[in-house]
Amino acid sequence: MMTDKPFSTNYNRVVAVAASCGAILVCLIVGITLVNGTGYQDFESIRNYRTVDEYAARLATSSSVLRAIYPLDTLYIFAYLIMVFAMVLATGQTTPVGILACVAALGTASLDFIENNHILAMAAAVERGYEVSMGRVTFETVITQTKFNFGLLLTLCLSFLLPGHTKGGLCARWLARALVVLAPVALLSPIATLAYISMNILFAGIIAAVFFQASSSNM
Repeated sequence: MMTDKPFSTNYNRVVAVAASCGAILVCLIVGITLVNGTGYQDFESIRNYRTVDEYAARLATSSSVLRAIYPLDTLYIFAYLIMVFAMVLATGQTTPVGILACVAALGTASLDFIENNHILAMAAAVERGYEVSMGRVTFETVITQTKFNFGLLLTLCLSFLLPGHTKGGLCARWLARALVVLAPVALLSPIATLAYISMNILFAGIIAAVFFQASSSNM
């Protein structure tokens, strides 16, 4: 059974700032996507298109929006990487779960970078008149789904790293587990996807509040 160990004030602050930045960045990304009606999620598979040509045509018209989102998404990846590693250090959880959380975070981040850059590479290709093959789209789908699974593993690990001796920490623990359970239905409709993203933003917000409080109480 895992026990809650004393927090390190400096690492607490890092977790809180990183979680806050992550939540803000996701809000900005979602806002840009909603305003423009397109985002990276539209090109993670061919699910919403009848043909590869239709996928490619939409990709070409969305390239400028994708390039605007890219730096924000890159910062978001760094934010959750920093958050996870600082959380492991702050809670002293250098246990198998803590190590697995770091591995899952690195796996998620690596695939996230590949996903984003591959989509942008396809966008640059179609802008120059090249075709997108079904093989490239399938590769993108495999990368995305694998990233998604690594992300779920990370979320589950975080549910055991979060402190259970505070109401906020306990709430975050069970919210993380609810996210893992609800994840399979998150892509069934745009509303379900938005709800899932909103829960993730709330999750990051609670983490920030919990670790800000811990940082303040240890000063």
